[in-house]
Amino acid sequence: MSPTRTSQPLKAGLASRGFHIDRVSRSRDRITFSGTAAQVDAAFGTELHHYRTVDNETHFAPAADLTLPAELAPVTAAILHLSDFRPKPNVKLQTRPQPDYTTLSTQTHYLGPQDIATMYDLNTLYSSGFNGSGQGLAVVGQSYAGSAVSFFKGNLSPGSGNISFVLVPGSGVEAISPGDEGESEIDLEYSSGIATEANIFFVHVGANQNYDVFDALAFTIDQNIAPVVSISYGICEPLMSAADLDQGNALFEQAAAQGQTLVAAAGDSGSTACAAYPSSEVTATQQQALSVSYPADSPYVTAVGGTQMATGTFAPGASQYWSTASNGNLISSLLSYVPEVVWNEGSSSFGIAASGGGTSAHFSRPTWQTSVPGISSGAYRLLPDIALQSSIKSPGFLFCSDDPSLTNSQGQSASCANGLGGSNTNFPVAGGTSFATPIFAGLIAILNQAQQETGQGNINPILYGLASNPASYAAVFHDIVSGTNACAAGTPSCAAPGESGYPATPGYDEATGLGSVDFGQLAKALPPSPTTKLIPTTIRINSVFTDTPGDIAVQITVGPASSPVNAVALTGGVSVSLDGTVLNPSLAFPSTPYYNDGGQLITFPFPQPSTPGSHLLTVAYPGDATLSPSIATYAFQVGNLTATGSFTVTAANLTVANGSQGSIPINATPAGGTAAELPGLSPPQLRMAQLKCATPSAHPPPTTQTRLHSPSS
Repeated sequence: MSPTRTSQPLKAGLASRGFHIDRVSRSRDRITFSGTAAQVDAAFGTELHHYRTVDNETHFAPAADLTLPAELAPVTAAILHLSDFRPKPNVKLQTRPQPDYTTLSTQTHYLGPQDIATMYDLNTLYSSGFNGSGQGLAVVGQSYAGSAVSFFKGNLSPGSGNISFVLVPGSGVEAISPGDEGESEIDLEYSSGIATEANIFFVHVGANQNYDVFDALAFTIDQNIAPVVSISYGICEPLMSAADLDQGNALFEQAAAQGQTLVAAAGDSGSTACAAYPSSEVTATQQQALSVSYPADSPYVTAVGGTQMATGTFAPGASQYWSTASNGNLISSLLSYVPEVVWNEGSSSFGIAASGGGTSAHFSRPTWQTSVPGISSGAYRLLPDIALQSSIKSPGFLFCSDDPSLTNSQGQSASCANGLGGSNTNFPVAGGTSFATPIFAGLIAILNQAQQETGQGNINPILYGLASNPASYAAVFHDIVSGTNACAAGTPSCAAPGESGYPATPGYDEATGLGSVDFGQLAKALPPSPTTKLIPTTIRINSVFTDTPGDIAVQITVGPASSPVNAVALTGGVSVSLDGTVLNPSLAFPSTPYYNDGGQLITFPFPQPSTPGSHLLTVAYPGDATLSPSIATYAFQVGNLTATGSFTVTAANLTVANGSQGSIPINATPAGGTAAELPGLSPPQLRMAQLKCATPSAHPPPTTQTRLHSPSS
């Protein structure tokens, strides 16, 4: 059944039960609807209850599995957004005492984007003019990011690439979520710090807790926002149903078909992805069992594990690999590649902190994951695929953040309050596959530019194809042969170390995959793209509001990515689409080029969208016999996306004796509205739900009553 026909009975069935149809997705495989909690109870045979976690958080979720009405069951794959449990990021913080600033006396080393460029031979591509210019990269998250990203870029990233914020429609107003804000900042700092001139799209959800990062991922794929997509979140595979895993995999298959490369963190819990969950949510057996993380386990996703520098290579004064500080604050000082081992900084006191990896219990072994030395026999998908630096303190990554859950845990009232140092004069330092993932995504964006590709799609077959040849394996990959991702003896939620991990071995292993990547060599090893002999082009979009009320005009600049020796005039025109709908299939260039290099400038007015929220304008140039095709996306917002209005708060009197504590319920009522939802109050109104059609691609509901990797403290 086609998506269009499938959506009609769903809409009719939902409307007959009193639900309001809010919208249908672009691919017509998702319907968003809203209604009361009572309507949900009656329609799906369960009740919405509140639950309090071991972290003293209050959430709501269904009390039992849903029962679909007879008219909806045949055409429904999943019901999403009936829970406000959200995934947590894969980031680990340095919580031990930290060294002071890098000085002439201490010579302490830290990692920043420029050090990573040195480590993985990215400077070879930089020197050839490849820095992500004209490329798009999407980072998905579940919190708005503040000004810390700009401060980080100003100090550690020399590029001028643009970061555009895209709020997922229907997910509420822009909002900051502690814990998630820090992840958003890290992902943006290191993706833009590597692909310094790329257009970065930060696709995030708002204040509606029914929405999470998986909705941002689905929206990024549905709208085909960028050819590279980075997600640093994950969920333990055994806690998801087979149907949910398959629905997500279908969505990722769609992304690959569109030319999107999906990059996901393999996790920070070693070979036991469920170990990060509290005992109130999983059993001890589940915590200790070998398991992997979703969505990294999908064969359509590149799973990124972690490495760290070998012992002795990063000690203060290790001049073989590091330059000597000369000004007391040297933040980019790595001289060359440094030998790596498996990232594993776990301990009995700190807990598990190691590269995620292992064998999926659900997804079959893809055909490309064969013929590589070290790959074990078996029928299921192995991960990770590659691994990059992820260490917390061996050495750690510098970052800037406004997130109190990150800064307070390091004894700071503010991150980067004193230059790149925090308020306590120490550098804020963290690690985890949340760093390795956006770094790899940035590297792929640069690779796309070097190959003149508008999208590589699933890059795993290319990586494993190179690894199957001994010569290209040795040139392109750093084979990691030392270390293990097993938990340390005495670590909570851990079985015996020998039963809970994978050692690094020659060739592929389930701790670091194929190893880390020499990107200069990777660019040389790839077969040339059919378009690499063409002159690369780039598109820039700037907006300006016209004098006509309700209209927007954009200035579209199309030209060579770098000025050719002899100017070549662009011919033809560009197509312009808004939110997937074509506004002009062939907007012709003026007869005379606007720029000396043959570049063109067009002003294109169009009616301002009536729907408040984020909108995406896409401009595509098809190229010609001389110039390569290119595509650009511009994100803009319509309407007020911040919370407005007023509410009244009422509470009874509370008497507290000297030296003791007390609490009292608080009720909030919006002006002229229904009682507001606060922790501890029954939800009188379901904020929003979403229904997935059964036939097209879909994604799993991250509404399981579980907690993902939370930042250690």
